[in-house]
Amino acid sequence: MSDPLDVARYIFMNDESELRSGWRMLVFALFLVLAASLLMGLSKAFATLFPPLNFLLAEPSGSETLSRRELILLFAANLRNLAAALIASAICARMLERRSLASVGFKLHRGWFRDLGLGSLMGASALAIAVGIAAAAGAITFDVNTTRAENLALGCTIALLFFLIAGATEELIFRGFPFQALVHNLGGAAAVAITSVIFGLAHLANPSATAFSTINTILAGVWLGLAYLMTRSLWLATALHWSWNFAMAFIFGLPVSGFTTLDQLAWLRGSIGSPLWISGGNYGPEGGAAATVALILSTAAMWKSGLFTPSEEMLGAIRHDRREPAFVSIVPNEEQTASDHYQD
Repeated sequence: MSDPLDVARYIFMNDESELRSGWRMLVFALFLVLAASLLMGLSKAFATLFPPLNFLLAEPSGSETLSRRELILLFAANLRNLAAALIASAICARMLERRSLASVGFKLHRGWFRDLGLGSLMGASALAIAVGIAAAAGAITFDVNTTRAENLALGCTIALLFFLIAGATEELIFRGFPFQALVHNLGGAAAVAITSVIFGLAHLANPSATAFSTINTILAGVWLGLAYLMTRSLWLATALHWSWNFAMAFIFGLPVSGFTTLDQLAWLRGSIGSPLWISGGNYGPEGGAAATVALILSTAAMWKSGLFTPSEEMLGAIRHDRREPAFVSIVPNEEQTASDHYQD
């Protein structure tokens, strides 16, 4: 392999004439950053044209009580993140693997609603198990935050939409195109291991993060990665993700990965006590052993349940078109070479 072109091709391209999975992950990360920057720039331009909307560019105050404007600000940021993830996924899926955005995970395949519904039930139940263990150990106590029906309805709606958007965004980033590129070239076990570690490390910057919370987040990455592998779509993984966070924040009023942003909307108000290695402390249940047990049990139950299988639609949709795109070719393709030769 002394030819520089052969060396370059070996470094960058795989046997299917596609960029190797690691390079595809980097390309996705680049487009994600570019899309996020573009959307922020467009938001600033829009706010300049319509000054009353300048508040959309402000940073949240971090206060315990969110104003209506701050809630709108949170949703605007969430929607920008989701849009950036969709744009990066669409470009990379089409450009690098010649497949559709829907094939990345949100195709309305047969059984998608069933996956979403069962996953939502399983995610909330897993979180309830973690909270139940901590409460039985005396590490968490509760009192009622509100009983007014209108407050509960409003809080439920806001929390549901917020965590659905956030869950879909994180799943597109962590179990979407990059994860699937690794699955295609390295296999499911390697993809789960690599992305789960990245998922855990990505939460280290969260408030009150600890080594224990990082381990649990890695376990959650395994749980969610397995959900994709069992269905080859993101409906189940997104359902597990959003419902776990929704139950933690709205039902039990506990910190979600260190954040207490929506506490004021909760039905109950959770108080974290000792021992912290069970309760998770200020990070919330995900920082303690109760969540470790719940994640392991839920992962095993999902794996052994026999409830989830990939649809034929998704198995067909995720197949790559092996034709080599001209813009990643580093040597002339055979058809073009033959055509040039004929013209000469």
